[in-house]
Amino acid sequence: MKAPIVLIHGTNAGPWTMANFADFFTSNGYVCHCPAYRNHDPTPSPEQASQIKGLSIADYVEDIASYIGTLSETPILIGHSLGGIVAQKLAARGLARAIILLNGSVNWGILPATEQERELGRILISAGAIWEETLLPDFETMARFGLNRLATDEQHRVFDQLGPESGRVLFELFLWMFDDNQTTKINYDAIDCPILMVSVTEDLAIPPSTAKRIAQCHGELATFHEAVGFGHYLTLESDWRQIADLCAEWLDRHV
Repeated sequence: MKAPIVLIHGTNAGPWTMANFADFFTSNGYVCHCPAYRNHDPTPSPEQASQIKGLSIADYVEDIASYIGTLSETPILIGHSLGGIVAQKLAARGLARAIILLNGSVNWGILPATEQERELGRILISAGAIWEETLLPDFETMARFGLNRLATDEQHRVFDQLGPESGRVLFELFLWMFDDNQTTKINYDAIDCPILMVSVTEDLAIPPSTAKRIAQCHGELATFHEAVGFGHYLTLESDWRQIADLCAEWLDRHV
């Protein structure tokens, strides 16, 4: 009997970004679950932004932990972007049989190493006191940093489905060095399950050079894979099946 899979989405989005992977793993005999963070299903509209103002990544961790508590056995966690942070936090609490991080966001203590990462930080700083507001980056920023491997019409289609995110969440992710709560700090020593980290060459927000340093923090538990030609939203790109196959093969070997 295969362990259930819980797929955990990223910022400004909802479970729809994980639908391709959910369908794939369901067809491979897994029972898949795609829970949403509070007030993220459907993705909030600008008019609903007040519902998510002030929410923290810590809130999202509790949302998914509560969902896992309804399952009959410990699941495999697949987290995209912010979902990678959430998956690691849950694994440190013993709530994961294995975790797969798809372009997982930067953990506390991992400094930006590329000009593009520093530029993204400057963009967020220039937006003001984002921790007090909600934020959806403009199309040009998303097209460059997140949707760069999609065709232009597909970029617009995906962007139109995105919504505002708690500015506090974005602050905790990208400006972690100013977060007194150290929200994205991971207790690496508490994680004892196998980890697959998938990083991609065209992700400007979380490049492979940064992802490798996170993998090193996990030591021998982590398998690092660098996929060539994919961008940040690899779950929505035309060749997403290549990444899904890679994950399925790894699970067959490690779980």
